[in-house]
Amino acid sequence: MLDNSPAAVYYVKKYRGDNMDRFGTILKRLRGASGFSQAEVAARLTALGTPFTDKAVSKWEQGATKPDALTFLRLCELYGVRDPYGVFIDSRADLNALGLQRLKEYSEFLRSDTRFVERAVELAVAPEAEPPRAPKRMIRLYDMPASAGAGVFLDYADFIDIEIDDSVPYDADYALRISGDSMEPTFENGQIVYVRKQETLNLGEIGIFVLNSEVYCKEFGRRGLISHNPEYYPISVSEYDAFYIFGKVVK
Repeated sequence: MLDNSPAAVYYVKKYRGDNMDRFGTILKRLRGASGFSQAEVAARLTALGTPFTDKAVSKWEQGATKPDALTFLRLCELYGVRDPYGVFIDSRADLNALGLQRLKEYSEFLRSDTRFVERAVELAVAPEAEPPRAPKRMIRLYDMPASAGAGVFLDYADFIDIEIDDSVPYDADYALRISGDSMEPTFENGQIVYVRKQETLNLGEIGIFVLNSEVYCKEFGRRGLISHNPEYYPISVSEYDAFYIFGKVVK
């Protein structure tokens, strides 16, 4: 049955009769601009599954025959034609191979700028989503004060919040910057230690103490506070001293 739809009539007017020569001319110029011989085009089409010879390509370019729809689309892909309508219907037949190449380049330039296209289509595969990051661990860092009143050490001492990683025990409640060398070689001057709040210690454990308003990082001994640096004598603690334990050093 003859298709008399407007689209069919338009196709016949454009691609049959006098316009077949124009269609073939454009194919020939596109091939020349792409640097292919007729034999090379035939070989590439044959590799896609349908055998063709250079004579078939020649007949298309002479306007004697026309390729089927699938072959036409493959030719457009081979020649880098992104807009077949614009090239074969709206393009000027008097453009030579160089003109067609410049038309192609300018068309690609326009499509690369979103100001000149109706809708930008993202063809790239979306990157794989990054796994959610664990929330930051923050802890208060205190500078060891020269003195501290009984019971108010952590309430009024200066501190900053610092980020810590998983190497810091999760039971640490605060951090303290060591001042002095009395605990060397265990802890050096300026080193940060991490402390768990608790009011009692076992003998031999290292803790943070306030003794008569002075703050110490020492080992808890049977008769007092012990320094690891042999140049320092143990500090005695009597029942008459104001003595408080502010936690155990866990790292």
